[in-house]
Amino acid sequence: MAATRSPIAAEIRTTIAVAAPLAAANLAQMAMQVTNAVMVGHLGAVALAAAGLGNALNATLLMTSQGLLTAVAPLAAHAIGAGDHPTAGRVAGGGLIVAAALAVPMMMIPIALPPLLSGLGFEPDLVAEIRRFLWAICWGVPGFLGAAVLRFRLIAAFRTRIVMVVPLLAVPLNVALNWVLVFGHWGVPALGSAGSGCATAIVQWLTLLGFVAYMLTAKAGISVSIGHGVLRTIPGILRLGLPIAAMRGLEIGVFVMTGIMMGVVGADALGAHQLVFNVAGVCFMVPLGLAQAATVRVAYQLGLGMPAAARRAGFVALALGALCMMAAAVLLWTTPRLLIGFYLDLGDDANRGLVAIALQLFVIAALFQLFDGVQVIAAGALRGYRDTAIPMLIAAIGYWAIGFAGGWLLAFPLGFGAVGLWLGLALGLAVVAIALTVRLQSRARLHMHIAGTTALAAGGLRA
Repeated sequence: MAATRSPIAAEIRTTIAVAAPLAAANLAQMAMQVTNAVMVGHLGAVALAAAGLGNALNATLLMTSQGLLTAVAPLAAHAIGAGDHPTAGRVAGGGLIVAAALAVPMMMIPIALPPLLSGLGFEPDLVAEIRRFLWAICWGVPGFLGAAVLRFRLIAAFRTRIVMVVPLLAVPLNVALNWVLVFGHWGVPALGSAGSGCATAIVQWLTLLGFVAYMLTAKAGISVSIGHGVLRTIPGILRLGLPIAAMRGLEIGVFVMTGIMMGVVGADALGAHQLVFNVAGVCFMVPLGLAQAATVRVAYQLGLGMPAAARRAGFVALALGALCMMAAAVLLWTTPRLLIGFYLDLGDDANRGLVAIALQLFVIAALFQLFDGVQVIAAGALRGYRDTAIPMLIAAIGYWAIGFAGGWLLAFPLGFGAVGLWLGLALGLAVVAIALTVRLQSRARLHMHIAGTTALAAGGLRA
């Protein structure tokens, strides 16, 4: 009974109930990327390189665009907390308009990239393969962006099970489509790496249709308005979402540039970086789910006019994320050879240099797990407070002025190589995590102070 009466215990249960399906959905998205790579890998090095680079270019644009649309979640959750469900529907409608406006440029930019790659000296066969892949996958962009808006609308309404179920169902469908389109089965011509792009595009549209079908059912009761008042929600989405998109671009960019610098260090360093980064990315899906839950939990409580509960929601998510990432740190610290063995033959002498570097990077990855989890959850909670501009500036300073610059200094002038680059990343993540946590505490106190002052003023008027 004591646990039932505890608001912290109740918030823990609620946060886990919201975050667990979101983490599972994030893992499902990663599983689809892995299956794409495995399928295309059977075609040879050129096809794998083309699909890998093409997918990275496309995903960078989509993830940055999705950052802008993320604003739908806190704005809709705040409206729902305030009991204003029509406004939540209008916010989602505004998000769909923004998504439609983004779709065309996000389709055209990847198509324009192959000539630039030719200018950089890429081999003609590789450029041609990349062009075919990008042309195929770009047709899924509108479906992806539309599905992102509906996903955030569902998360704001705490309908996270469907957000999990649809991507989980998409994983085997993605495998089947890759099998048919990449290799040519059931009378369909073999499309090679472009077939994987087609499979991804089809799955993105089917994901959108899955969310639409759920929201149209009588039991769902979740509206998306495209009528009167929708256009007035767009400035708010842009004010909140543009800094989120910029922050996401800064984060993705620093890891992309670190990968490029790893290539300067050497092939073994680049391979080790990709391997350890992939494992760390799987661990990151859990705090990412907690961050998404923190956004809507904080915004919902603020909509209810309960700033103390909003503060509790933010810091409960932080504590849960810290515990999860400490467990991940122990895993990375104690089992690096086991994890490397999933990717490489440890007994092959040709892999000896890569394995040696990967073992060092796993130690650093274990050390920064806590900071990586805390920074993404703190940023998510701050979005619930509609605070995105200052976190963007913190990210710019932490990721680039401290993390990347420090990593470059350690790697090249000081001669630490791959280890130096990752030490710089760890330092940048630590700075961002600490600064965002301090910012979150400051915003929470400010909202509680404003609420207290308002209550005192109201009491004085009644007296």
